Amino acid sequence: MLIVHLISVMCLVSQYSHEDINREMEEICILKSQSERAFRLTSLMNDHWFLEDYIEHISNTFGYELFVILLDIYIQLLLCVYMCVWDYIVRSTNQDVYSVVSLLLHICIVSGNLFYLCYRCNATVKESRQVISKLHHLRDVLNNDSICQALLKVFTLRVNCREVHLTVLKLFNINLPLLLCSAGVVFTYFLVLIQFQIDGYKEILKEQNISDVTNTQCKSWPCVKKE
Repeated sequence: MLIVHLISVMCLVSQYSHEDINREMEEICILKSQSERAFRLTSLMNDHWFLEDYIEHISNTFGYELFVILLDIYIQLLLCVYMCVWDYIVRSTNQDVYSVVSLLLHICIVSGNLFYLCYRCNATVKESRQVISKLHHLRDVLNNDSICQALLKVFTLRVNCREVHLTVLKLFNINLPLLLCSAGVVFTYFLVLIQFQIDGYKEILKEQNISDVTNTQCKSWPCVKKE
């Protein structure tokens, strides 16, 4: 959890820095001095390149930690959902309210950490992509300034040659679409666990001379009928 919040804070810093760059690029249009515009544009180009290095450094530094954290989150969510569905709903195991509430709270905390991490990374990448639109706007506004036009071309090439992404060991990106993929992974392995559990439950019923699950209507699953 500490690493997740640390990476989220670093992404938040990067997001605010990109917002400052975008805001200053809008202010360049107001400047009257050609030399000052060129100086500000050069400074912003260097700052943006530094931010791209900063984001890449985050991915390279915490790649293994993020992989282990995401794997741990998947396992925790899988086991918690399995316990909720199989023990509390299917088998209707008598449990005290405290255990049920604690399990649901644990699911909310784990899911919240995953959502917050994906949201922060996605917001950083989204804000960084606003730079290219600001560059196109400046090229249209400063069409009479040959020096700024040359700098804008270089700036645009440097932005297009590097894609800003927060990756996990360069295997996949951390963003909001990752939440859907994570839900699919947890649900898939949940079905596998349920299938194994059903097969084992049927074997136990056979050993106890109880018939297999019937197709008759019943109030709770699995429907069993004694011979």
